[in-house]
Amino acid sequence: MAAKHLPGAPVEHFGELIRPGKYGQRLTREMYGLVNKKSSTRIPEHMLTDQMRAFLAPHYEDAALTIHTDEFCRRHREMALENFDLNMAFFAQIPQESFDEALAEMLRKNKRLRPVTDLKSLDEEWGVYVLVLDEYRQAYIGQSSWDMRKRIKAHWTGTKQFDRLLWGGVEDSVMSIDAFRALDTTRIFASKTINYDALETRLVNTFPPDYLLNRIGGGAVSGLRGMFISAEMKRRGLVPAEALEID
Repeated sequence: MAAKHLPGAPVEHFGELIRPGKYGQRLTREMYGLVNKKSSTRIPEHMLTDQMRAFLAPHYEDAALTIHTDEFCRRHREMALENFDLNMAFFAQIPQESFDEALAEMLRKNKRLRPVTDLKSLDEEWGVYVLVLDEYRQAYIGQSSWDMRKRIKAHWTGTKQFDRLLWGGVEDSVMSIDAFRALDTTRIFASKTINYDALETRLVNTFPPDYLLNRIGGGAVSGLRGMFISAEMKRRGLVPAEALEID
């Protein structure tokens, strides 16, 4: 289960020893959007038209389009931090009671989702998991066809690629679950099932989107769906903090 801790000290969290690591144990603005000039995507040469290359070239230092320019990184970090602030303001106006009611309703309708106190219980298990981030009144619904324990730990130990922090515009991009840190997860629920794809899709599409960190609809990303995944992009109506009435 979630545990209290001293900042920077290793702490046991859902049965796992969580060390501070490069990005810390909790999300902070200071450690969000650290610049990485390496591109997270590589466009196959046969798909790179002259028009596309001319459009992308100013953002890269090399002809292979693998290293972003300093100017691109500067502007991208500015936009990512602006989106960070807008998301934080959005989270702040969500009543905890409303979030808890929505989560309770999802659990009532899906009784196979059970609370998890030790990730070892999900070792090598297939299924669907729900990560709850109470401080932000947000949840993330994910699936694994091989090992839910490893999949959840991957969210905690990795980070979202710098050039993919934004998926959409500054005022509508949903923050990635991979931007949050291990101790931001305060509750976990999971269902061990081989029908993980259908269950994840149903949960993502029925849970209120204002309370959800998923960037796309549920289901495996492969085949034709993988080619048109941007059409399923989840958007969020973000407004500056001063425009919100927050008590």
